[in-house]
Amino acid sequence: MRRARRILSALVASSVLLAATATPGLAVAVVGDGTDDQVTGLTCVRHDGGTDAAIDHCNDSNTSPAADDVAGDGDSDSNDGGSRRQGNEPFAVIDPTDPDFVVAGWNDYSQTDLGAGWQGFAYSTDGGEGWTNSFVPGYPADTSAEGMASPLFGRHTEAGDPIAAFDNAGNLFVGGISFNRGGAINGDVYVATYATTPDESGYPVDYLRTRIVGKGTPSRNFWGIFQDKPMLEVDRTGGATDGNVYVCWSRFTGNGQNKIYFSRSTDMGDTFSKPIQLSVHGFTGSVQGCDIAIEGDGDVYVTFRTFDDASVVGENALFFARSSNGGASFAPARKVRDFVPYAPNDGSRDCGDGPFACPTGFVFARIPLEPRSTADQSSSSDGVWLAYNAVDPGTIVGSASSYRSAGGGQVGRSVVYVVRSTDDGASWSDPIKVDDASGIGHQFFPDIDALGGGLAVVWQDSRTDACYSLQRPIGNDEDATACDDANVVNTFVATSADGGDTWSSTKVSDVGHQPQYEMFGNRNIPFQGDYNWVAITDSNGLAEGGLEAYVVWTDNRDVVPGTDPRESGPADGFDVWQCRTETSPGVFGPDTCANAGGLDQNIYGNRVSVP
Repeated sequence: MRRARRILSALVASSVLLAATATPGLAVAVVGDGTDDQVTGLTCVRHDGGTDAAIDHCNDSNTSPAADDVAGDGDSDSNDGGSRRQGNEPFAVIDPTDPDFVVAGWNDYSQTDLGAGWQGFAYSTDGGEGWTNSFVPGYPADTSAEGMASPLFGRHTEAGDPIAAFDNAGNLFVGGISFNRGGAINGDVYVATYATTPDESGYPVDYLRTRIVGKGTPSRNFWGIFQDKPMLEVDRTGGATDGNVYVCWSRFTGNGQNKIYFSRSTDMGDTFSKPIQLSVHGFTGSVQGCDIAIEGDGDVYVTFRTFDDASVVGENALFFARSSNGGASFAPARKVRDFVPYAPNDGSRDCGDGPFACPTGFVFARIPLEPRSTADQSSSSDGVWLAYNAVDPGTIVGSASSYRSAGGGQVGRSVVYVVRSTDDGASWSDPIKVDDASGIGHQFFPDIDALGGGLAVVWQDSRTDACYSLQRPIGNDEDATACDDANVVNTFVATSADGGDTWSSTKVSDVGHQPQYEMFGNRNIPFQGDYNWVAITDSNGLAEGGLEAYVVWTDNRDVVPGTDPRESGPADGFDVWQCRTETSPGVFGPDTCANAGGLDQNIYGNRVSVP
């Protein structure tokens, strides 16, 4: 039996452009036990109650610097577990039939020694206070009958870019991309369906199937068709299109122009329509970062960004395409507005050590701009909202080095903005700053959700960075070393009860972290994923109020710092714990203690009120 029926919804957040600053409204408050919830790095179970090498590895907290003791087992160090490996790019969605049932997903690296990286899956039955970890079926080591029947099994070694949404009945749809890093790439977009009834093993949702929605090609070196950056939403309006599952993504074609594609399912994820193109070649230029919003009348909006690409007619702008027939067809895409992207760069969009070293010596992860959109499917408030982070034009100054963040030779401050349309996209409001933070710090990775007349935006924020300067990346001191204080980035949430005219914000993370630890590229470069997530639920029924939201973000608080023996000179403070043996003068072997904490990047979350 399923839990008592409640009306609720999931969300998505984002960023915004230039404009007015919001006036404070009612205060946001953290609910629950008042501390951040650790979502990942916890007990792993399989969807059918069984086990396999991946589940065992996920549960293994052991580490040993000894050499691999089982030759040919495909494990770089079979003494080393996988429970303290990286996790990033999270989602969190809430069951409309039970506000206490929350599901999360993320890019999970616990199977790295087994030759795989896969989409993590976690569930909480107490509103997000406690979590159990798992995987989407179909990973290479999956020995379950359902997993081996998945179209992902045997075709892909990697699955990521996690996305999800519930329908009104509590059925769950989880998607992402799947591919291979070498050989035949086969870069696909998929959607897995879980029924609302528990599995006989006790797993709270019953895995039914996985379908390939957009298929890539078996080309090598990513030169063929590769599907990337998907998003998913489900119609929960209660109208004629209720239950429709919508998916959008970017389709890359080697060195050709990428495009936004869209597909829908009208039979609970069993079949999906032939993908249709929403962006137009030569008009919108290069495109990425799609999202989906559904108004209370069932109208579907797909939003995305374009790039100022010299090879085509392009511009840095926000666009949308609208469907008034449940996603069967769309009107031509139209522009919302231009913006100045916050794009840290020093010859590369991410910099570190070794082969990733940049001229300034600064260390920083990429920060792509992926706009997020939402609409109130309960019809409690009209319109579509678009959130994004962009450079505040009033902060742009010349760069003092080769580092730049606001275009050629310039730096500027990244701020989260929101815009709104209440006339089917015919016009859009001026952008509003969700929280100006007295002009201090960069804001990035926003997400937005709407339900029951309430709005919530989540983002990460460097206002606590003691080394903050427009002239350098987040968490870097002027000498290109890590800021002494690790309280560099925190997570903030802003809410609005008046359609986004005014906002109230608060810090919801109880611990800050250093986002630039070099955990990737053989311990040479940082990576924080590309997004965070927020989902609103109505815990008491819309007529009674009681809106709350669950937010998740990528967090480095548990990472163990260290020194990299391959580097000479003073330590820069961005290195992580690792164990390497010098095999010959100046030549070092691989890290043999990857599970000792140097890669312990986790997903954290919190539940907050939405006044």
